[in-house]
Amino acid sequence: MGSRTKPSRTPVSPLTLAKSCPGEEMQSLEKKDLAVFAVAQPDYRVFLNERQESDGRRWELIIESPSTGQRFTVVTSLGKTRLFKNADTAIDFIKDTCPNNPNKAITVTYGGSPS
Repeated sequence: MGSRTKPSRTPVSPLTLAKSCPGEEMQSLEKKDLAVFAVAQPDYRVFLNERQESDGRRWELIIESPSTGQRFTVVTSLGKTRLFKNADTAIDFIKDTCPNNPNKAITVTYGGSPS
């Protein structure tokens, strides 16, 4: 059997996003890349996904581009998934980072990840 390598959590440049293939595993975006992505992919959708962590409930932002079929998780500058303790903080983050949210809507999922 061949060896497996762990997938990289390195954020993807917004210029690379257009070249990525749909169906690949979820990519990641830092805050600055998310702002550029939101302008480049104006049909994006935002999901707020509940996660149960050892220290309690946290909220993860997932960005989806319907036109490309790609999904992205928002990460910190260190490449770790950005988790919010409070849903309202996550909502404010999206409102500030992506003021052009086309639907002015965030889909909340709980008890599992969005499909």
